[in-house]
Amino acid sequence: MAEHNKATNELEEEIAERLRVHPDACLRIGNFGFIELEDSWGDEATIVNTARISTTNNRLANAESFSERDRHLLYQLLRDQHGTPFETVYFRFRFVAPIFVLRQWVKHRISSWNEFSMRYRKPISEAYVPDLAARTVDGYAVLDEESIAEYEALMAQLFTWYEKQYGDACSRIDAARADGTLPAKSGGRDPYRGRARELLRNVMPVAAYSDVYWTVNFRSLMNFFRLRRKPDAQYEIRQYADAAYLLFARRLPLLASTMEQILAESHS
Repeated sequence: MAEHNKATNELEEEIAERLRVHPDACLRIGNFGFIELEDSWGDEATIVNTARISTTNNRLANAESFSERDRHLLYQLLRDQHGTPFETVYFRFRFVAPIFVLRQWVKHRISSWNEFSMRYRKPISEAYVPDLAARTVDGYAVLDEESIAEYEALMAQLFTWYEKQYGDACSRIDAARADGTLPAKSGGRDPYRGRARELLRNVMPVAAYSDVYWTVNFRSLMNFFRLRRKPDAQYEIRQYADAAYLLFARRLPLLASTMEQILAESHS
């Protein structure tokens, strides 16, 4: 792969630091992928308290204070698909994933989505490379090692081309400023360099990585898990969905085990 640019090196260092400081909330995926459950609001008690608002003023402090009756209510709410109580619990994930994965992920629209922008920054100079599991179907590798080597070389060529073209464009802009063809740069975003980035990002492949904050309530998150963890979901997004589920289960184990119980009952 091409040599990483400065922004990509900084991102790599940040990922390493997040893994060091919050190892239970972070996971690496593939050759450059990453996901972290940065924060969450509410818990199993929030769901039960919300559901009981019309019948009682008694409030549970947390899941540790649950009686068997409280656990059964949580089970009933989830089993019978009482939607709105599950919209009161929120999660904020940050993930670094290939653009083709993002195109599938963003279809889950009932959420908030904030993505790295190549209008304002250089691209992340790393592309997804499928490992052996990703390119194997029923024991047969659909792409061989030679194909993967050519794939990596092509990705590296694109990133190298971008860096050269952007560097040349910046040099021409600086020269035009020096000879008075263009006005001197004022504060804020440089419109000339910005336009160069806007045009040059067009060559970036969907295998290139991007960086996203995703804020989602549990009702929508359940739907994401249900669809993207299925065996027939695409391999790459399934990896991210499984990782997100593992991080969620670590954060709210009672809710996760209740959901697994209901799924097991529905399958049987």
